[in-house]
Amino acid sequence: MNVKGTIALLLAASAAFAQQVLVPPYLQPGNYPALTSEGKVLIWQTDSVPGTFMVEFTTGTQFEQAKKISRSKVTVTPLKLNQKTTLLYRSQLGKLKFDQDYIYRVLQNGTVVSTATFRTRTRKPETRFAVFGDCGARSPQQAKISWLVNEQKPDFVLVTGDIVYNNGREQEYRRNFFPYYISARSDSSVGSPIMKNIPFYMLVGNHDIYSADLAKYPDGLAYFYYNDLPLNGAVPQATIEVKGTPAQVEAFKKSTQPRFPRMTHFSFDHGNVHIACLDANTYINPLDPAVIDWLANDLRNSKADWKIVSYHHPGFNSSKAHYDYQLMRLLSPVLEQLGVDMVLTGHVHNYQRTFPLTFEPKKDSTGTQYVISKEGRVDGKFTLDQEFDGVTKTKPKGIIYIVTGAGGAALYDKEMSAKPFMWKHEPQENWVPFTVKMVSDVHSYTLIETKGKTLRLQQLDARNQLIDQITVTK
Repeated sequence: MNVKGTIALLLAASAAFAQQVLVPPYLQPGNYPALTSEGKVLIWQTDSVPGTFMVEFTTGTQFEQAKKISRSKVTVTPLKLNQKTTLLYRSQLGKLKFDQDYIYRVLQNGTVVSTATFRTRTRKPETRFAVFGDCGARSPQQAKISWLVNEQKPDFVLVTGDIVYNNGREQEYRRNFFPYYISARSDSSVGSPIMKNIPFYMLVGNHDIYSADLAKYPDGLAYFYYNDLPLNGAVPQATIEVKGTPAQVEAFKKSTQPRFPRMTHFSFDHGNVHIACLDANTYINPLDPAVIDWLANDLRNSKADWKIVSYHHPGFNSSKAHYDYQLMRLLSPVLEQLGVDMVLTGHVHNYQRTFPLTFEPKKDSTGTQYVISKEGRVDGKFTLDQEFDGVTKTKPKGIIYIVTGAGGAALYDKEMSAKPFMWKHEPQENWVPFTVKMVSDVHSYTLIETKGKTLRLQQLDARNQLIDQITVTK
């Protein structure tokens, strides 16, 4: 063999053993719920070829001007899924300062493979964040929403569930989700690299747990692989039932410790906003004592100006789609007592906003049990604050319920958009005209800004047009 042939053979062999990055490094909030300590977590994934990684970070936006460069430990978890092995890496950036810009870089064998900047949480009485759900559908609209949200440069993003379609599998994250939020470039046609710079707090939706049978979907329940969120929530009596062979179930639980199953309920502070995130899937009892006790303590102990609760399945929804499932209405009296200002949900693929309202679920003749139909309907007594308009009347009496599920998946009930005469349901004990706004013919996202005792909510569509706006004051 001649020299050129030998070199070609060596290059081919080198390429064959090179490590392939399957998911580039992205930022996660980590287990930092309160404004007492701050940190972030980096996650990335490669093929089965081992690699030597190092993570460095420092204050500011340039390494060249850094006085001190810190290094964080890198851990690796082998995932043996679908008869293939991949390596999932994590690195915790701890002991960070609040209200501070940082830059990080991930090096492999001394070569920088990823670098980005981020800003830590603020303790100031203000925040600015984006909300959307039902997004990972591999659609052009998903790319546009990602790009538009990135252009807004929010402090964080809250995803109201159904992160990936159709079943929440690892391969679906890599195909339908990450390419849109860790894109190599920022463009309305492909998405953006937003997750490299801005942490996503992601809630578990119904599509995220459809792959709980690991015998059928060996790469199922990838929510617990790819997220790193606060672990301060309650573990309900009924959780996701993981099925499969004993070996599959054991391997899954080992690979997802300590996140499974605790990570489906959590809360966190950012600026003057406190957000409690709940699992609302059908296996959950909304009034589970463990969850109610945790939620009550969590919200009562919060001194934030604004208290927000978020879950996937809305209780108050005027669409045809998913109308009958209303079990989360049972939480309304609890949330009212605890001073919740707003509830953010997804599941229904459009945008809806209610009047500020209070709701008293109907009880049986004994007065001790709530009445729930076999479809999941919950009748009751509505009290609407119809004077609130979010412009001149900005102090609500009751909770404002938002559906923001138009983040990328196919829209629901397009024909009902801006047509209140089509929103009516029967009987009056189950539905009154609580919906003020419904936009169902265009994809959109929510932008919320707070400054002290003032909160402004804007709903912006995939054309970046303002389709709804309210101001709330205290």
